[in-house]
Amino acid sequence: MRRQLAPTVLTAAAVAGVVTFSLVASAPAGNAAARPSSAYAVSAEGQVPIAKTPYAESLDGKRQTTSALELPKNPLLSIRAGTATAGNDSASVELFDIVVGPDILSQVQIPPELKQQCASLPKTGAEDLPLPDIALPDLGLPLPKLSTKDLPVKNLPDLCNLLLNPPTSLLAIDSLNVYCSGDSGGVDLGTVTLLGQTLKLPSTKQGASLPSNPLAAISVNSQGKHSDGSFTITGLTINLGGGAEVINLASATCAKPAPKPKPTPKPTQPVVPAPPLDHVPAAPVPTPVKTHQPVTG
Repeated sequence: MRRQLAPTVLTAAAVAGVVTFSLVASAPAGNAAARPSSAYAVSAEGQVPIAKTPYAESLDGKRQTTSALELPKNPLLSIRAGTATAGNDSASVELFDIVVGPDILSQVQIPPELKQQCASLPKTGAEDLPLPDIALPDLGLPLPKLSTKDLPVKNLPDLCNLLLNPPTSLLAIDSLNVYCSGDSGGVDLGTVTLLGQTLKLPSTKQGASLPSNPLAAISVNSQGKHSDGSFTITGLTINLGGGAEVINLASATCAKPAPKPKPTPKPTQPVVPAPPLDHVPAAPVPTPVKTHQPVTG
């Protein structure tokens, strides 16, 4: 079953050049208190907190929808549009054009000696030249101190191209859709790029991973059943800097179906039974009336 589209957000882990993707199977979650069906596009906890935005909640089972064209101004991420919908035992999220770390490398000042190296790369054998270890400035994200050796490049020509022609973002996702109905759901993930390079992400039905690193871990299609009978599915969860920042993208929760209201009985009038058809009631006995009539003649 396919539903709407949902958001996507990735993390500054891209700067490290390696990201972990994994499929998270259903795991029971605590919380005995009953919760309503709900959905949200983006949330973040840590150095750059972002409240659940946009957020929809259905307390009575009626369909509720809310949308947002942008997030509160922040240095971490942005979206072009997000829609969250919640109803009776159903919920969904649509996210478009998600960007993590916008223009993150445009602020890096390239040392003159590295510029000179890049300008004088030999036509052959440049791939064998060692990568220089140059400290990077604070990139405005909750990450540890980085150097050029932490970037996802294999050789000096790749590094020159990355720094001289920086991508517009650390990580970008063109669309993310998440939906649930009852105790099941699914994720539809569009194109994802990391520092301008398209990533082949695992499908939502099988686990896969890229080489891991200490900067970021990205979970795809996390699902959990709660003790109150509700079910939650989250499209992407991004952990940056070992927990310094945790981003959730496109999360939907389906509560137990709202009980149908019982019809109110209408008041009834007492019914008087009709007499049997074979029994005709006897006529009353006439009562003689004494009177005087005038005599004429």
